[in-house]
Amino acid sequence: MRQLVKGEKDGPDLSVTWVAIEGIHGRLKTDASTRVYYILEGDFQFSFDDSSTMTATDGDVVVIYRSSVYGFTGIGKYLVINGPAFREGDDVYVEEGISAE
Repeated sequence: MRQLVKGEKDGPDLSVTWVAIEGIHGRLKTDASTRVYYILEGDFQFSFDDSSTMTATDGDVVVIYRSSVYGFTGIGKYLVINGPAFREGDDVYVEEGISAE
């Protein structure tokens, strides 16, 4: 994981983080921002709070609106963009009931 645009350095409107993952990203939500995943490479299966699912691959964009519960699994690399910028404690993991990231 590498932060490319940081709220505390670059301003509060936007953050961008590059991530490589292999496995499960736990179910979570954020009330602080809308989140956009841009898939650079790989295959991901997203699941949402309304029980719908979506497959995302190279070049796909997945938009997660504020307060939506979601999770995903997969192997690959993506950019995650938050507007306004991500701040420590924004994420609430549903299963664990903890704040993280």
